[in-house]
Amino acid sequence: MKKIIAMIMALAIIGMIAPTGVAQAVTIEELQAQIAALNAQLAALMGTSTGAPAACSGITFTRNLSQGATGTDVKCLQALLNQNAATQVAASGSGSTGNETMYFGSLTKAAVVAFQGLYAATILTPLGLTAGTGFVGSSTRAKLTTMLSGTTGTTGGTGTTGTGTSTMCSAGEEGSFTVVLSASPVNRTVNAGSGLEAYGIDIKAGASSAITIGSVDLQAAVVNAVTGTAENPGNFILGIKVYKGSMSDANLLKTVTSPAFSQDTNSVWHTLLSGINMPIAKSATEKLLVVIDTGTTIDQNRTVTLQVYGNNGIRGYDCVGINTFVALATQRVLTIQQPGVATVTVTLGSSNPTSNNFKADATNGVQTKETVLALNAKATGGSATLKRLEVTYGSAASAVTLPSILYLYSGDTLVSSVTPANVSTAVFENFNFPLAQDVNTPLTVKADWAAAAAFESGGAAFVLTYPIGTAANFLSGLYERANGQQTGIVNAAAIAGNTFWISESGLYLTFVSGSANWTQEGTVQGVGKATGTLVFKVKPFGGTLIEPAYASGATSVAVAVVTSGMLARMEAATAGSAGQEIYASAGMFTVSRSLMSSLGVGQNVAENQDATVTLEMVISTPIGFGDFAGNVRFKIEDICSNVGGTLRCQGTGAGIGGAGTGNLTDNWVTPFVNVSN
Repeated sequence: MKKIIAMIMALAIIGMIAPTGVAQAVTIEELQAQIAALNAQLAALMGTSTGAPAACSGITFTRNLSQGATGTDVKCLQALLNQNAATQVAASGSGSTGNETMYFGSLTKAAVVAFQGLYAATILTPLGLTAGTGFVGSSTRAKLTTMLSGTTGTTGGTGTTGTGTSTMCSAGEEGSFTVVLSASPVNRTVNAGSGLEAYGIDIKAGASSAITIGSVDLQAAVVNAVTGTAENPGNFILGIKVYKGSMSDANLLKTVTSPAFSQDTNSVWHTLLSGINMPIAKSATEKLLVVIDTGTTIDQNRTVTLQVYGNNGIRGYDCVGINTFVALATQRVLTIQQPGVATVTVTLGSSNPTSNNFKADATNGVQTKETVLALNAKATGGSATLKRLEVTYGSAASAVTLPSILYLYSGDTLVSSVTPANVSTAVFENFNFPLAQDVNTPLTVKADWAAAAAFESGGAAFVLTYPIGTAANFLSGLYERANGQQTGIVNAAAIAGNTFWISESGLYLTFVSGSANWTQEGTVQGVGKATGTLVFKVKPFGGTLIEPAYASGATSVAVAVVTSGMLARMEAATAGSAGQEIYASAGMFTVSRSLMSSLGVGQNVAENQDATVTLEMVISTPIGFGDFAGNVRFKIEDICSNVGGTLRCQGTGAGIGGAGTGNLTDNWVTPFVNVSN
């Protein structure tokens, strides 16, 4: 065939340049036109074409193809292969030119192998391959795409994401990329096994070209955490998978079973992960995630340290096939432990209730299962079973005001209950509560109280804490690991709950908001006034709240207790002396306070009715704040109220005419405001 084509070309050229009876000159333009016509005839004779076949109308190669695949993209593939006699699927019959099918069979695979060999520099070389595979992957699809667009130049570095979309390259684009260690996965302790996220690389393509990451040379060190002995990573790391972004089948780029690690002259172990082919669009950042599988039959922990090997460990190529190599020396460290060796910790829950008042019935006490403590239990390094939990009564609890029963709940499910004795602790036990690995499991402690004389005469405070715990100390709690070993709960510091007041009459209190501002007066620094406003809600129980509003011009701490109405003591404190009250002193300050109910002055609040209370404090000075210059905030110190004829003062201070409830108003504060200018 080649000989026949060569003869036709020779005869045609002779025909063009030989005299034809009448001598005539052939211009350059005419000669170029005749050569173009001959090239067209040659293309027709060789069965090649520079345009897209009709079978490829509307087709893009957005998925990998292999033997057994079906679809219109397969028919387009065959049509493109049939454009060149060297890569045609069949000379006649099914699969031949004009007879393309939608089935990828053995003839199509053979034609793909020939196609890959024909364009080896573009398709195979960047992947480190020397022979075609018959698999239509990212680099093969990139070449096919250029044929669809009518271009014949070589391209490289395009590919697909895990979801099957492709990044298109424009001819002539050269590019670069940068790398940093991903924020996750982090250094941590995990159980030996499969699917351990171990190393992440954030890769950003430059603005001039898309980039395809072809390979990563992964350096690994495996050390016995007890003996310090280094091991061949290949004996412990049994598998490696590379993903784009996150672990999912759609994002899987590379799987290596039984990876082989090589040791260099410096005793550094590494393994080359080739054929990754992760595409990254111009200026985009993608994460390359390395996931490892490890052996599980270990009696001592292993430390696995991963990074990129050497100065050329990451290879990427741009849209003209130019390879770029970069390094990344930042490490990630995993401590791999025997499966089932979990550690359980207990922390304060985010839903832990703030201090408040509980209503006690004169006959039945409190039978509403009031929440007094919220905890989170978490198992790391494996799952576990919680079997025992201990709580401690604060100093405010006395024998006569202890709860009649304490409940341990998970959501709405009762886990355990206990009747407190006249000792300092209560123990929830004889239960098996599962804790999933790395999950914060909320637990709440609730309480009921029997009727008590103390609740009638003024009320009693109660606070619950959770003690310090170590693996060797079972007092704070006990759990069982998956391997059957039982050990104590670990928490380095005691967890303090909030104080609750149980009485037959009083107020439900809810903080709403706090604000503060500073008004400069004149030009002297620190001269002016600071105003703090705190808003809270009250709902009386066990009686009517009598006249919860008044105006006061009090200027010192000695504020008289009233037998009717509500008194709220408010303080201002500097950032450097938190808790120090600012009152009138030597004429330095003028202090005024006002307390207004949403119902107005002189109006009572009926039982179970809500009222909003606004408390304002103004501190002004004509001579500057002096020692108090800086940031100042306002907070409520005590609240005194008369409900049903019983006067009670509550708050963080000593209480005005009554006992405080510990931290009832600890967080009832405004933001700091600057009074320096």
